[in-house]
Amino acid sequence: MIPLWKVQREVKRLFHSLGALPEGVLTLFFGARYYDLFLARHIRQVAGQQLAGPRRAVYLIFPANGLLASHVRSLRYLAQHGVATTVVSNLPMSEVDKARVLALCHSYIERPNFGYDFGGYRDGVLSLRGIFSEIEQLILLNDSAWFPITDATDWLQDIAALDVDFAAAASNYGVPRPEPDAFRDISFEYSTDHRNFHYCSYALSFGPRMIRHPGFLRYWRTYPLSNSKKRTVRRGEIGLTQWALQAGMTHASTLDVAHMDQHLAQLDTERLRQIAERLIVMDDRRMRQVQAEVDRTLDGMSRPELIGFILTTAARKGVSYATADFNIFERGFPFLKKSPVWLEQDTSDKTLRLLEALATPAAAEALQEAQDIRARRLPDAHISDAAGVTGQMPGG
Repeated sequence: MIPLWKVQREVKRLFHSLGALPEGVLTLFFGARYYDLFLARHIRQVAGQQLAGPRRAVYLIFPANGLLASHVRSLRYLAQHGVATTVVSNLPMSEVDKARVLALCHSYIERPNFGYDFGGYRDGVLSLRGIFSEIEQLILLNDSAWFPITDATDWLQDIAALDVDFAAAASNYGVPRPEPDAFRDISFEYSTDHRNFHYCSYALSFGPRMIRHPGFLRYWRTYPLSNSKKRTVRRGEIGLTQWALQAGMTHASTLDVAHMDQHLAQLDTERLRQIAERLIVMDDRRMRQVQAEVDRTLDGMSRPELIGFILTTAARKGVSYATADFNIFERGFPFLKKSPVWLEQDTSDKTLRLLEALATPAAAEALQEAQDIRARRLPDAHISDAAGVTGQMPGG
């Protein structure tokens, strides 16, 4: 028989010879094979102290600064709901942190940092493939959001109430993205028919019908890993959602985006102004320009204009980010995305103010973590006295 090392050498030569192909084409056809042949051997799996059960979760973390209080809070929430969790870490952890994780999970997987969240999810899901027939619910979570940031609602109870095959915290592209300056004329019509419609990957849940469908395992086995965020969204979030829809799975999100216009219409004008003022807009120059104009004229805007502006921003930037204030305080949404803290000064300030206003134990933990993030990744950040913090943030 040919020695394994020779087989691997020849396969490596093949990949090198294919290197002239565009990265997207290469990973589409060989991403899973490359990872399974060369990177997966570095995976390390350790049993945790949690007992097995029919409800399972894969919780993906990126502990660049060690195990955080918010990681522990998420794990405790799952444990309290009888969910046996597989923690997947895209970075090695200290022995002390690992011991804390093992006390709160059923299994711990340390893997190479390749493929973003869907790469980590894939290893976690495939580690459970031998017991798919025994699993009644499979949850995928990652630490890109603080969760649960509030106990106003119970996310797992809300999922149970939906009674669908495929559930998520939120969706995106349910409303076509309008032009920023056309917010006064927006037609808010939610539909899952858009080719880019997807459920957001930071919090997903699958029921038994979806887990046991042969296409579900096939999807994860053949998923084309890539270190391109755009391709991960296309093949991961969009790809998985579109497969589920085509397979006839029932589906919904716990944050009711479809009736967001109706929820907003129930609020008084002053609250609408607050929500409009606190919208989080990232990576959208044209939307930021309109936002600056609206901020100057908020007091004189009518209710329909305010609602139209909020809906337009949500449609363009996604409800998970744009309408965090509305989501949490009006809908009891238990997730808050972290990236606005380090991407821009304005979005960072708004996120910290939200956490201070929320004032839950989870929000206090998140606020400390957010301040630490700003100190490292937004070193020149300042925050106004209105946020309760005067002057320059630590490390600035």
